[in-house]
Amino acid sequence: MIPHPPANAKMDEALEQERKVMAAYSDTAKTYGQLSLGALVLSVTFIEKVTGSSVNKEVSFWLYAAWCLWLLSALAGAAYQYLAVRFVEARGEEWGLLSRTGHYQAFKHLANHPWPVYGCMLLAFALGSVCFVVFGIGQL
Repeated sequence: MIPHPPANAKMDEALEQERKVMAAYSDTAKTYGQLSLGALVLSVTFIEKVTGSSVNKEVSFWLYAAWCLWLLSALAGAAYQYLAVRFVEARGEEWGLLSRTGHYQAFKHLANHPWPVYGCMLLAFALGSVCFVVFGIGQL
């Protein structure tokens, strides 16, 4: 169940506040997605330019883990942006300010509680960065 805004708040103003907060989180998720994809590309440059190796040879476990985690972070960031819109939409419907057109609503639980996806994005990015640092130290 979605909580209602405070009794002294106007419903449309409360929904606008929810939208602003979710927009800020969505912007951050977009930034993490871009950073994750950038890290994937830059890691290949690091291998070729700094270590003098080729990506074609056998890939280290740490580098492979970093790539997978950064990809997971980018995907979670994109999913979070979708869920943030769904979160505001669900609030608006519950508060009687929006009505759905009958289209299918996937991921209903995550739309009402999108924080696990956001946390997954942050954790995957951080762990991917740690894995890359371990890989880099091993290459120097």
